[in-house]
Amino acid sequence: MKAFVLSTVAAVLATVPLSAASGAVQTYGGPLAKVCYNQALSGNGRSYAIDGCTRAIEEESLPAPDLAATYVNRGIVLMSAGRLSDADADFDSALKINATLPDGLLNKGFLRLRQGNGRDALPLIQKGIDAGAGRQALAIFARGVAHEQMGEYTAAYADLRRARELEPGWWMPKEYLASYQVRR
Repeated sequence: MKAFVLSTVAAVLATVPLSAASGAVQTYGGPLAKVCYNQALSGNGRSYAIDGCTRAIEEESLPAPDLAATYVNRGIVLMSAGRLSDADADFDSALKINATLPDGLLNKGFLRLRQGNGRDALPLIQKGIDAGAGRQALAIFARGVAHEQMGEYTAAYADLRRARELEPGWWMPKEYLASYQVRR
């Protein structure tokens, strides 16, 4: 039987370093929507990035999938700016357009993790995984962090290991796993 003990390094979960920018949604809409996507990818939370995304939503005639993607991307930009309630509202707007949009679900889950609320994050992240998250390692890593925030260390450890297996070159799962001690 194995026991998993969390060391003090991983106890600093209040500042979850998940990159919501990894969850940016490619859009083939208008030029402003494309700029918003690039701002989300770069994690730019400056006011001009937010304004550009807002203009894309308000001024471009985007088909529903691109509009949902642009809401997610603006949500990421808002989250980068620390405007968490506005980001949450944008993720909700995207999910009203497409309730199974993986990146909408995942980013809403990332937001809950940043707030230290793994219990609310977990079902959102799982729905994102079930809906076909593009970057499975990131989604499974986030699920592991949610389990960790809930004190479910065995499940967290399993998810962190799985994320490392899916993307062996990604440093974050390795760093989190280093904070665990496996005892027999």
